Amino acid sequence: MKKIIITLALFLSAIALNAQDYGETWLSKQLVYTSLEEALGYPDNVEVLDLSNKNLTAVPAEVTQFKRLKVLYIQGNSITNLPSGLFQLPDLRQIFADQNSISQIPVEITNLRKLKRLSLANNRITDIGPLTNCATVESVTLSNNLIATIPASISNMKSLKELDLSFNKLTSMQAALTEIKSLETLLLAGNSITSVPAAVANFKSLKVLYLDNNKVRDMSQICNITTLTRLSLSGNGIITIPAKISQLNHLQRLILNNNSISSFPLDLTKVTTLEFLDLSNNKLTRLPNDVSKLTNLFDFNLCNNLFAQFPELLQDLPALKAVGVSGNKTEMVPPMLGYNRDLY
Repeated sequence: MKKIIITLALFLSAIALNAQDYGETWLSKQLVYTSLEEALGYPDNVEVLDLSNKNLTAVPAEVTQFKRLKVLYIQGNSITNLPSGLFQLPDLRQIFADQNSISQIPVEITNLRKLKRLSLANNRITDIGPLTNCATVESVTLSNNLIATIPASISNMKSLKELDLSFNKLTSMQAALTEIKSLETLLLAGNSITSVPAAVANFKSLKVLYLDNNKVRDMSQICNITTLTRLSLSGNGIITIPAKISQLNHLQRLILNNNSISSFPLDLTKVTTLEFLDLSNNKLTRLPNDVSKLTNLFDFNLCNNLFAQFPELLQDLPALKAVGVSGNKTEMVPPMLGYNRDLY
């Protein structure tokens, strides 16, 4: 389960920066040097260097010779620190250093005035303070580290759009995050967060929030983030879906599997923008007739609940193409429900 969530989180955090920001369109057209020796033969031409999975214990000192370097890949090594020389490269915009043994983010990282993306998943980082002074960074991936607190200074990251802090040691969701008005994606799955501050209503651009496998029992405050299009709260021990869910009038994907929900509230049927709804592994026994209002619903997962029968009204949902029905008291479904639909 953990591997599945990590994969999903990494997928969601893959941001495609536009061409002038040296994103994926630009990268696809570049020569990627995968050999340090070859790159040293053309130091003035090296803009993308891939030294991932090379059994490195340190970033080679020679990397500082590549003054035009924009993208550096050093994942899957045994690197313990990022050397100060790396932060003297004036054009460096993206650093991918996942799956190493890095324990600190050097304060010199603020020297990278053009840095847009930093990925340090699966390392040993405890303090993200130095990073919070990087005003140009748009995407940060720090999943699977040892981070227990988010400093108030994170509000300085005025350009940040994506932040992945999944599978760390967080016990609370600091209000300072809500001061990042540019933030669009926040991934906090696999921590020990117990509550969400009222300040989340201050988010202005947040579209994606993942809080899977935490301890958030009450999702009322989250319902004040009216810009959300994706919300995932699986495995939190949630018992009820609050009436305020109807405020999420842009929500397209709602994932609430592996909780203890026993009632499908009428207010959820007012979220007519829903396209994907996962309520599997809960305690539902029935659906209200108003579920027919979910006319954009494409995939509806009701697996492993307590349904004795499935309502025929499901077959009238015009967009519905997939329905999860397995693992209930009965797997008998209305005959027409399976017509041109995938039952799983």
